[in-house]
Amino acid sequence: MKTWWVGNLLLFLIVVPLVLTLVNRTLTAIIEIRTHARNILDNVVTLTGKLDEVPEQLVVTDEVVKQVAAGALRYASGADKVAELHS
Repeated sequence: MKTWWVGNLLLFLIVVPLVLTLVNRTLTAIIEIRTHARNILDNVVTLTGKLDEVPEQLVVTDEVVKQVAAGALRYASGADKVAELHS
């Protein structure tokens, strides 16, 4: 009968607090993961709304690249002529 008391005492003083601590840590991690997942979902929805403007902005970017390329070609041909004159 005394061993039952010792067993019950060990159960309530060591095992139960250990299990409660582990459950608490697990639930805390689950709650943090859920919070981060919600934040990620909210940011993805916001980002998706901003992607609607991308095709129009790409058209503008293509035009600017063409203008810069034409200007660079003019500059290079002019610099080439100047280099030929000084040679």
